[in-house]
This record gives sequence, C-alpha cells and structure tokens, in this order.
Amino acid sequence: MYIDFFRNIERGNTLMKSKFTVLMAIMLVFAMLVCLASCGSSETETDEAEVFTTEEAVYTESATPVENTSEEILNYFNGIVNDLKVSKPAMYYRYEKNVPDDSIKVTKAGQEDAEEIDESLSAINDGAKGVKDMILTDIGEKSGDIAMGADNSEYLLVKGESWTSKLTVSDIDYASMKEIGDNYYIEIVFNDIETNGDDSALRKAFDLRDKDEILASDEFAKTAAYLKFNDYDVAYSGCKITATVNRLTNEIVNLNYYKAANVTAYMTGAGTFADYGDVSVIFTLEDKAYFEINWESDLPVSPLETVAE
Repeated sequence: MYIDFFRNIERGNTLMKSKFTVLMAIMLVFAMLVCLASCGSSETETDEAEVFTTEEAVYTESATPVENTSEEILNYFNGIVNDLKVSKPAMYYRYEKNVPDDSIKVTKAGQEDAEEIDESLSAINDGAKGVKDMILTDIGEKSGDIAMGADNSEYLLVKGESWTSKLTVSDIDYASMKEIGDNYYIEIVFNDIETNGDDSALRKAFDLRDKDEILASDEFAKTAAYLKFNDYDVAYSGCKITATVNRLTNEIVNLNYYKAANVTAYMTGAGTFADYGDVSVIFTLEDKAYFEINWESDLPVSPLETVAE
C-alpha cells in the first residue's frame, strides 16, 4: 500500500513529495521499532492513602518476611515472578507502545544535536506526529486474557523462556519495597544505558531483539529505491519494573514493565529523494507491559486475535 502511494507521489508536486518523505521515513523507523524493544510497563500508581477505621487493626505476619535491601528484595521478586510460568494463574495482559511527540526529530546527518532544524526538512518534521499516530493505531496496544492453567510463556516476559527474571543485584540501580496493608509494593529501577552500551542486564527481564537481526530484516528492502536504511543507535533510560504482591500468600496481584529506547536511525534518500542526502530520524519509543493476575478463579477469556506475534 505504501509503496504504491510513494509511486503516485513521485508524479506529484514538491510539497506532496516532502509530505510523503515524512511518511516513508517514519514508516521505516517504526517498522524497525516493532522489532526493537518489545516490552515495558504500564506505570500504575499505588494508592497509599491511609484507611481509618474504628476497629483496632490486627497485624498478620508476612508469609515471607523480606529485609529491605536490594539483594533480598530482588531474590524474593525473582522467586515469585518465575513461579508465574509454573503455577500458570489466570491473567489479563496489555502491551503498549508510544512515541512522545516532542521526542521526534528529523535532521541532516551530523546535526542531531542542533537546536535549529534544516529548512529543507521542516515539512517532514511538521508531518511526523500525524504519521506516528497513524502507525501507532495499528501497533500501539495489544491486550487479551490467558486462562488459568494455560501456557503463558509467550505472553509473560521474557517471552519464550521458562523464566521471567534472572536479575542479580549487579544488574540494577536499586530495588525498594513498601509494606502497606496486606501487600508488598516492589519497585526495581535499572541504570540508564548509554548509546550502544551493554544491554545484558535488561535482557534478564525484558524482551530485546538483537541488532544484527533487526538490520537484516527484509522490511527495509521494500523501500530501498526511495529511502535506504543504514544503521541505528539506541540508548535506554527510565527502565523499571513494579509489582504488587499479596504478602500473606506470596501471590502477585499485578506486574508492570516500562522501558524507553532512545533511537537515532540513519537513512539516505535514494531515487527521487536522493536530494535529501543523509538524514537522521530521532525518537523515543516507550514500551510498556501490564499483567493483572487472578489466582482464585478463571478470568473470562476473550479471543486472542490481538496477541503480538
């Protein structure tokens, strides 16, 4: 569909060509992003409001008391999340992708840090947000239900593995935990990863594709006559996992992942668009995943036509 549109634009005026160059540049980048990071978390706020009652509160000891150190919290977290793929409770899942409008910028090569955008690329930058919204309509959110006892290894992170987390204390910035009522509220925060830095820590809890695999994708060949994809750099920031756990039963209530990939993709105009030369497309992909767990009864299961492939 997009290739046919591209050919029609070639016969059109300069303004239309500029607008479609926006479309193709962003389309190509997003095609890569679908393969890039595939997991993160829906950040849910914990309601920590105090509840007042006329009855005297009776404290119940936790099934597993946990010392408030990163190492102890992480060991506890690993045990309970890895059990999800063994015990197989019913759950609802949702995956979300988002690219903040203010993170998108198309520049001439070597001008990635410049405050002013090259005038020849102004139309591309003006149209980028609309193109982004169009693409995210198709890939922005996927959700569904998993029946109790069903295999969940292709939905829970890390997808396709028998485990959910292999994190050690050296892989993270810190882990913290609050005890409120009958629940533990756990937060695991990762160190930011500089451009093309070592992402092995993230791979112990998040879904990441190998760069060589992404660069070898046949998708890029489809637009090579108009726009050649050369390479990309990626850095990660703000990555974290949060979980709510029933401390009396050691059962997870919900599990959330958040990951931000700061991407710079390098492209070269070809054919009709050769005059654009080397350009860089810069954006941030926010990748989120949310799981709501039900241990006591099955959830109403909906058709999984929205499952990520």
